[in-house]
Amino acid sequence: MNLDLNGWLGWRWIRVALWAVVGVLSASKFFYLSADFPNWSPWMIDQAKFTDEGWWGSAAVAHALTGHWYMQGDYNPAVALPVWPLLLSAVFHFTGVSAVTARGFTAALSIAALSVGYVLVRRSARGNAETAALLAVLLLAASPFAFVFSRLAILETLVSLEFCLLMLVASFASLKRVWPLVGLAVLIPIMMLTKTTAALLVPAVAWVAWSAMGRRWGGFWRAAVAVAVVPAVLFKGYAAVVSALGYGADYRYFFDVNAMPDIDWPHTLSTLRDLAENCLWVDRVLYPIGLVILVVTMVWKRKLWANPLFAAGWMVIAAQAVFIFSRQDDYAPRYFLQMLAPLVWIVVLAFDELMPRWKKTAALLLVGMAASVAANVVMIRHFLVDRDYDFRDASASIKEIIRSHPEQKPLMLGVSGAQIALMTGIPAINDGFSTEGMAAKVAEDRPGWFVVWDQIDPEDQSALAPFNLEKMGSYPAFDDDTRTVLILYKLTPKAGLP
Repeated sequence: MNLDLNGWLGWRWIRVALWAVVGVLSASKFFYLSADFPNWSPWMIDQAKFTDEGWWGSAAVAHALTGHWYMQGDYNPAVALPVWPLLLSAVFHFTGVSAVTARGFTAALSIAALSVGYVLVRRSARGNAETAALLAVLLLAASPFAFVFSRLAILETLVSLEFCLLMLVASFASLKRVWPLVGLAVLIPIMMLTKTTAALLVPAVAWVAWSAMGRRWGGFWRAAVAVAVVPAVLFKGYAAVVSALGYGADYRYFFDVNAMPDIDWPHTLSTLRDLAENCLWVDRVLYPIGLVILVVTMVWKRKLWANPLFAAGWMVIAAQAVFIFSRQDDYAPRYFLQMLAPLVWIVVLAFDELMPRWKKTAALLLVGMAASVAANVVMIRHFLVDRDYDFRDASASIKEIIRSHPEQKPLMLGVSGAQIALMTGIPAINDGFSTEGMAAKVAEDRPGWFVVWDQIDPEDQSALAPFNLEKMGSYPAFDDDTRTVLILYKLTPKAGLP
C-alpha cells in the first residue's frame, strides 16, 4: 500500500479538496456570531459564556462608552492583563462596542493561528512536511472545541496565536542569529500580559529554541536569557510601573482572587481520574490516539522524541495537566484549550514518521484522523444549525427596558453586567469582584439597575439595603446548574437617601 501521497496524480485534487474544507470550516466561524454559546455541549460547565467576554474586555468597553478605561473600586483586570483590552479598544475605535465585532476579531485570530501553525509543522516534520502541515491545519480547523471558544471574545485564542508564533520564532534560533532570541524576549512578556497562565507554555518554547541551537551549552544560556531572564525583568518592570501609577491595589487584587486553591491530597486519585476523563473535551478521538502514541513511543519509534516539536507538545500537555490538577474542582473546559494544538502536532508528526516504512500503521492512524474530522464536522454543523439566542435576546430586552427609563442611571451592577455591557453598550460594574467593599462601591457609583442569576445572595441584599428593588424582567437562559434565569431589578433609592 503506497502512502506516498504526493506521488499520486490524484493527491493534488485531494489536497485542493482538503484546503477547501479548511476554508469552509474557517469561514463558518464567522456565521451567527450573535448566537449564544451552545447549550448542552460537552463544555456546558464553562462559565466564560456569561462572564469572561465582558470581564476581559471591560476596559475597552468602558473606554469606548465613557472615555475612561479604569473604574475606581471595581474589578479592573486590564491592570494585570492589558494586551487584549488594548487590541479590542483599537477595534472598537472603528466599529463601536459590539459583541459580534469582538467575537469576529477573535475568530480572525484563530485563523491566523492556523496559518502560523501550518508553517511551524511544515518546518518541524521530517518526511512529507506539506502533508503533515495540511493535516494539522485540517484537524485544528475541524475541532468543535476550538470552534465554540474561538467564537467567544476571551483570552485563550490570542494566547494560542502568540504561542504558535513564539514556537515558530524559536525554531529559527541559532548561535549566529540574534533576532529570534530578541523576538522571544519581547513576545513572551506580551503573551504573559495577555494571560498570566501562559507562563506554562514557556518551557516548551525554551526547548524548541535550545534544540534549534543544537542543545549546546552556549545555546542553553542564550535561550535561558531570552525566554526567562529578560521576560522576568520586563514582567517585573511592568508591575513596578503599574504600582507607581497608582494601580498597585488592583494589580495585587487580580492575583489574590485568582490564587491557586490548596490541593486536597486525600482526593488525588479521584482528581486524576476526573482529569484523565475530562481530557476528552479536547478531542474524543485524538486524545485516545495521543495516549497510544505516548505509550508506543516509549518503547518504539523513540527517535520521535528527538523532534523538538513532538517533545514540546508533550511538555505543554504535561504542564497544563499539572495546572488543572492543582485547580482541583475549580477549573473549566477552556483550561484544556492549550492542549489542543500540541495534541494535533503530536499526532501528525507520528503519522509523518510512520509513512515512509510503516505504511499500514500510518494508514490506521490516518483512519483515526479521518474519524476525528468526520465526527467533529458533524458536531460543528449541529452547533451552526441548532442555535440558541436566549442570552442575546435577554440582553436586548434589558437594554430596551433601561433605555425606556431615562430617570434611572444607566449603570448596571452584576457578575454578568460586563458581559451584557459588551452586548448592549450600557456601562456596568461587577458585584462579584472589587477592590472596595460592595456596599461602599454601590454607595459611590449608585447603579440604577441590578442583574442577577436566579436569586440575590445575602451579601448583595445587605449591600443593596439602601435601595428598593423592583423586578423588571426574568429571562431563562443557558444550561448551567447554578445560573439558569437572568433577573433584572430596578434600583430606587429609599426615602431619605440623597
